[in-house]
Amino acid sequence: MSTDRDVLVLGAGIAGLSVARELGLRGWKPLVLERDAAISHASTAAAGILAARGVVRSSVPGRMFYTRSLQAYPRWVEDLSRESGMRVTLGEGDDWCFFCHGGRADRFRARLDHESDPSLWEETESVPTQLRSLLRERPWRVFRFPEERWVRPSELLGALLESVRKSGTRILENSGDVKLERDGEGWSATCDHGTFRAPATVVAAGPWTGSVLNPTGWTANLVPVRGQLVRVPALHGLNSMVHLEDTFYVVPRGEWSVVGATVEHGVFEERTTAAGMADLQSRVRQIFPRFDISSAAESWAGIRPRTRDRVPQVGRLEKGLYLASGHYRSGISMAPRTGEVIADLLDGIPLESDSLDLDPLRPSGGWRRI
Repeated sequence: MSTDRDVLVLGAGIAGLSVARELGLRGWKPLVLERDAAISHASTAAAGILAARGVVRSSVPGRMFYTRSLQAYPRWVEDLSRESGMRVTLGEGDDWCFFCHGGRADRFRARLDHESDPSLWEETESVPTQLRSLLRERPWRVFRFPEERWVRPSELLGALLESVRKSGTRILENSGDVKLERDGEGWSATCDHGTFRAPATVVAAGPWTGSVLNPTGWTANLVPVRGQLVRVPALHGLNSMVHLEDTFYVVPRGEWSVVGATVEHGVFEERTTAAGMADLQSRVRQIFPRFDISSAAESWAGIRPRTRDRVPQVGRLEKGLYLASGHYRSGISMAPRTGEVIADLLDGIPLESDSLDLDPLRPSGGWRRI
């Protein structure tokens, strides 16, 4: 049994690696156990959208946590590039959100009026020619958000993984299913590489978090949601993102566009399907009628963990047991702040207000004893 590490991190996706990096920077000695290959699941199956929407205040649970994490991103990316020696591209440009007239557009506008700085967005009828000539002809309500950001997940995750490795943190990949048990005052994790013990454990296993924690006596309604995406020749010539009703998106990748994503609840299969591709094409053609999914150079799918109330679970379950999961479609966006909060908890630093709503034991969507 290994005892040379003082915290176990279960999961080497964006959440687990962000936690491991922050802990390592603060002098902890993490051991990361990953059931498959590091950064092999939902972390890389994403578009890397970092949309702030001008939010400056909000009473919606999790939104200020998300906003604070985005504010940390430029420095976080700079640090990762320096620590890893790898380039991480942080894109910046307009984000155009198109809504059909009706209730969803009205609610979106009302939320912006309540939460966002009016100097950071506009509702406009002026749309660039490069977009207008491609759009389906219908009376759109259009919202423009300048200076929004996006990142390439493969670059970001590659640099994060290298940073964690260079810090001296051990990462054991292909560990298989992990059996987690209370072991005296600490925890033990048994996997294909053996049994490892530490005073503290952080579970960051994405949609598989339930299978890790259920045997320890904890349960929660954590739902897997499959998202299917494609990479196609650039749909327009702008260095801009495009959203359809703040759900489906087109994100620039140089000569390509990343288009996504389907929302398929309760699916654990990480593969694309003909039905999923047809659904994605149908949805995106609502805005770009000439979109042809058969032109895709690549397609892929990822499983995202969604909580009952759609707010992540980042915090303490019991003595020595912590959780960083349930980020749904915001795992990349919330990574910097997730690492900070878990490290603060282990360091005994009181939580700040933005993270209180993410308590895993909250009544609205948290964990409970079986």
